[in-house]
Amino acid sequence: MRYLLCKNPHTFAAGAGLAALLASVGGAWAEGENAFPKISGEIAFEIENDYAFSSDDTAEEFNNLFLKIEPVVKLAFSKELSVNTGLVLEQVQEPAIKGEDRVFDDQGLFVKVLTLDYETGAVHLSGGKMGVNFGTAWDVTPGVYGTDLAAEYEMAENIGLLASYNHDMGAAGSHKLTAQTFFLDTSGLAESAFTRREKTRQVAGGPGNTGDFSSFALSLDGDGFERLPGFGYHIAFVQHTNDTVNSADETRFAIGGRYEFKLPGDIAVQPLVEYVMFDDADGTVNQDRSYVTTALGFTYGNWNAAISGTFKETEAPDGTDTNEEQLQVSAGYQFPIGISVDLGYKRGRNAGVDTDTIGALVTYGYSF
Repeated sequence: MRYLLCKNPHTFAAGAGLAALLASVGGAWAEGENAFPKISGEIAFEIENDYAFSSDDTAEEFNNLFLKIEPVVKLAFSKELSVNTGLVLEQVQEPAIKGEDRVFDDQGLFVKVLTLDYETGAVHLSGGKMGVNFGTAWDVTPGVYGTDLAAEYEMAENIGLLASYNHDMGAAGSHKLTAQTFFLDTSGLAESAFTRREKTRQVAGGPGNTGDFSSFALSLDGDGFERLPGFGYHIAFVQHTNDTVNSADETRFAIGGRYEFKLPGDIAVQPLVEYVMFDDADGTVNQDRSYVTTALGFTYGNWNAAISGTFKETEAPDGTDTNEEQLQVSAGYQFPIGISVDLGYKRGRNAGVDTDTIGALVTYGYSF
C-alpha cells in the first residue's frame, strides 16, 4: 500500500496507550477463579489500508489507512453480576473533501457498550447501552470486506433492557430466545473523544429515536444439533417506533443460517446466507428494503479464504427501485504469534457506479 507512516501520531499513540492501560489492569484486583471483584477482557487490534484504484466516479478513487481498537472489559462482582464495557477507537468522520487520501485521520474513541448484567443458569438479564440482536451477517461474514454492506443494518448504541433464556434440548440443539426494548442513545455516551463525531439528536426523530422504551426486538438463535453438527440459525424481528410527524413505524425481519463441515484434507468450509427485510424503511411509508448476503469461507491450518456478496434493493413509495451490491474475495494467514494478515479485493456497485478496491488487513487479539 502507498502509506507506511502515521501523519497523526498523537491519535495513534492515544489508541496504543489506551490499549496498554486496559491490558495492564487485568487480574490486578483479585486472583483466583472464585475471587471477586475481578477484571477480565480482550482487545482486538486492526490496521487496514483500502485503495479504491478504479471507479466510474473519480471522486471515489482514494486511499485510506486507518486503525481500529476494540477493548472489551468485564468487571465481575460475582459469578452472576458484572459490568461490561465495550470501547471503540475508529474513524468517526467522513473526509472533509470527498476523495482525499487519509492516513489515520479522524480517529475517535467512544463507548459502544456499557451494561449491568446478571446471568445465572439459562437466564441473562441486562440493562444499559447495548446493541440489538438483529442479523448476523454484519458481524460474522468472512473476508476482509464481507461485512461492509450488511453493516448498514447493525443496530448498535441503543439504551435498552434485555432478557434471554437459553434452552438446551439435547440432540435437538440449544436455542436462545431474546427479548429487548430500546431506544437510540442520544446522551453524552454518544459523544467521542479525540475527534468529535456527528451525534444524532432526539429532535431529529426517525425510527427508534424516541427517548423511551417503545421499540422492541425478539430473536431466536440456535445451534448444537446432533444430526447436523456445525449448523446454526438466527431469526429476528424488530418493531422500530417512529414519533416523527407524517412518518411510519419501521419493521425489520431477519433470517439466516450458517454451516461448517470438513472436506478431505482437513479443509473446513463455512457457507452462510442471510436475508433481511425492512417495511416502511427509514420511517417512509411504503418504502421497502431488502438485503441478501451469501458467503463461502475456507480454512486450512492457519490459512483462510473467503468469497462473499451482499445485494441490497430499495423500493421507493413510487415503485422505483435502487440497487446496490458488493462482491469480495480475500485470503490470509495467521502467524503462530497470533497476528493475522489478509489481502482482499471488492467491487461495489451503487446506482450504476462501479468501484474497485484492494486492501490489506492486519489483526491481533489479546486476552487478559
